[in-house]
Amino acid sequence: MGLIRRKNTLQSLQQQAVSDNYQQRVKHLANIDMPLDFLLAGELAQIQTFGIPSISRLLHRTQQYEQAGTKRLDDTRAILTECIGDGVSSERGRFMVERLNFIHGHYCISNDDYLYTLALFMVEPVRWCQTFGYRQLDETERQALYLQFRELGEAMNIRNIPADYNAMEAWYLDYRRRHLAYDAANRAVTEGLIRGMQGMLPKRLQPLTRGAIRALILTLINDDELLAALGIKPVAAPLRWSIVALMKTRSWLFKWLNPWQLRPFEGSLIQRYYASYPRGFTPQCLGPEKIMRRATPDGCPHAAAQAGAAPELESASKA
Repeated sequence: MGLIRRKNTLQSLQQQAVSDNYQQRVKHLANIDMPLDFLLAGELAQIQTFGIPSISRLLHRTQQYEQAGTKRLDDTRAILTECIGDGVSSERGRFMVERLNFIHGHYCISNDDYLYTLALFMVEPVRWCQTFGYRQLDETERQALYLQFRELGEAMNIRNIPADYNAMEAWYLDYRRRHLAYDAANRAVTEGLIRGMQGMLPKRLQPLTRGAIRALILTLINDDELLAALGIKPVAAPLRWSIVALMKTRSWLFKWLNPWQLRPFEGSLIQRYYASYPRGFTPQCLGPEKIMRRATPDGCPHAAAQAGAAPELESASKA
């Protein structure tokens, strides 16, 4: 009965101090306990940033979501997976943080906008699990998320990171209250992301599923205040209720069943699938294409200086 959910690993982790095993806790949550929840929460966290005009206007100027939304989504997931998978202090993590800082160095981004984006990767998994997860995250798991992403934030030179999860959540809510507002760029970037998510499906299915994917995304955002700031109407109530009921049924089933115990999410077909990189990605070349092209003749900023020196990351992304 390998599908029946077992809690022995989770209970073992909970018996240890979170400061000693936060990386193992987050990896267990994202790889075995509730990987699809963490994947979806991470994707939807990006949409939350679009309600802040200072963020969406910059993204609108770059056209990354509007012109290459699928690639932008794939790049973000790939970079975060490598940064967080073994921790930012690992060889893989250090390399990808260096790339992330290289890419961001081309743009003028305020520390508060960096901090808001960082906070969302802590807060959104918690909020998602409260509504759509098979269980809520407990206080120590919330703190583990905070410690994992605080480490990433420090490696990115983000300043004034609050002292713990609760302080970070309070800062995030206050910043959102003061800055969430409608701007035309909000909707333009959001529509680009939605098209990017639709582009992750096989091309033959895209025309048939375009409306369904849009309705699913807008329902799973689960935030009418954000939708107003994005200038997008909520999904019609009957369809929204149907999607929520389906997600609640999924939550109930996953309370008792867990297929990721048989084979962890890391290495699964879903985790390895990147629509933009069907044969696997080269980590040196993740990022906006115009930055890659300017960096070196072959478009990889580290290729000349670190030829042959990059960690072996491709194996994690190969199908």
